[in-house]
Amino acid sequence: MPVHRWILMLAALLAATPALAAPLEAPVQQELLALYERYNKLIRAGKLDDALALRGTEARAQAKKDLKTAKQKRDLLEMAQAMTPDSVEVLHATINRAGTKAEIITVGAKTVPKGKPIKGAPPPGTVVRVGLTLEFAKEGGAWKFGNQTFGADPTQITACKDESNEPDTAYDVDRNLSMGGPIARVDFKADYTLVVVRVVDEETCTFLPNRAELEKHGLQPDKLVPYAIVEIEGSPHKSDKQKVLVDKLSVQAEE
Repeated sequence: MPVHRWILMLAALLAATPALAAPLEAPVQQELLALYERYNKLIRAGKLDDALALRGTEARAQAKKDLKTAKQKRDLLEMAQAMTPDSVEVLHATINRAGTKAEIITVGAKTVPKGKPIKGAPPPGTVVRVGLTLEFAKEGGAWKFGNQTFGADPTQITACKDESNEPDTAYDVDRNLSMGGPIARVDFKADYTLVVVRVVDEETCTFLPNRAELEKHGLQPDKLVPYAIVEIEGSPHKSDKQKVLVDKLSVQAEE
């Protein structure tokens, strides 16, 4: 890799010094999951107003703005009931340094109800799995359920077909590609560092300097960890759309 590419990238890496989120302690995780389950039980029971009382200020304000008629409330409740998982499996959970915001990354599972099949939907009895990120925030000293973000089933993610490091000539260095997403895994090799980034339902293998080179320029490799959100600029591979030669990388700062 030409020296100027390394300098550009390392300058960007050194400029990114976010606070790392801390692991969420088990008792707090259990408290937040119990809060989420209370919310879901109220939704299943059709008690929309009681469920909204468990949400954060922003979510409640948006609901007040959107739910002005009985039909709007019925439609939202029906949609919420359809999206409520039967169970969640925790993959990763963190809390910010201030202890005011928490995020739990899960896989939600839901069995398609029995009844008449719906065109385009899985048949009744099918267990559907989705990635589900749950956000919580403290308001007035009490935890509130914020947002939930749905994603692809982790078992259906398209993995990189080729993780081998290649020379610059394999990449279109005259093109610039920007991308971002959570780190799936990191592999510090002798000659380079492989950072696998998940973009929606597909992995992208990105290539950086090796650990010693990063440390020599002041970067702490512990910033490159699974689930950290990164933003990348680099050159796309000439034939493999899932490989990128990195010019610049930054780790998203914690809120």
